Amino acid sequence: MPVLKIMTDADFDKYEAKEAQRFPGALYGSPSHIRLDWLDAFDAALAAKDEEAIQRCIEQRPYLAQYITPSTGHHGIWLFPKQQIALHQPNGSPGKIPDFLAVAANSDGYTWWIIELKRADVQFANMKADAFSPTANKALVQCTSYLNQFDRYVDTVRSMTGVKEIVRPKSVLLLIGDSRQETPGQTSMRGNVNESLSDRLQVVSYDRIRRHLQSDLGYRRRNRGFAAEVT
Repeated sequence: MPVLKIMTDADFDKYEAKEAQRFPGALYGSPSHIRLDWLDAFDAALAAKDEEAIQRCIEQRPYLAQYITPSTGHHGIWLFPKQQIALHQPNGSPGKIPDFLAVAANSDGYTWWIIELKRADVQFANMKADAFSPTANKALVQCTSYLNQFDRYVDTVRSMTGVKEIVRPKSVLLLIGDSRQETPGQTSMRGNVNESLSDRLQVVSYDRIRRHLQSDLGYRRRNRGFAAEVT
């Protein structure tokens, strides 16, 4: 009969260090990294009304991106920030550069995603909910081009990152707006787009990250204490 071995703190630290190096060059996020100050830091980044502030916040706390990747649980995530897809396009212009190339672990292995960030104070649909907002229109063009380029240049991405396991991303995850500020019509329009384009694009509100982070913070406070150090 196999003997169950209890993982010690040293064992866990060794495991985390190994996971952090699984995809060299990537930023690694684990549930163990969550800290009490994350919610305030995330809210401050959203309030800055600046995509770069959000980018920096997630780079410093990669596990936040885990909350928007479907069907991946809490197994860890790796982010490649500003990873160029191709050196040059056929017309000579530089290759596309999404905000993150992400890979998340799940029970079946690893799934790849592209993550594109837009401001949290701009919604995906306009106020009348009868058209995309100007920011969303631009984002949709970007997201489509990312997948098209990836299909053509996946070997280039493998070469530039040195990660041979990279495959075509499952879809693009577009982070935009805040569902707490959406009208019912705007929420419905975003949902309709997700339903019709689910194999290529998912439009996600920043509030999804916020809600899941709040839930994790509450669970840890109730059940096993919490490391109070800041990040």
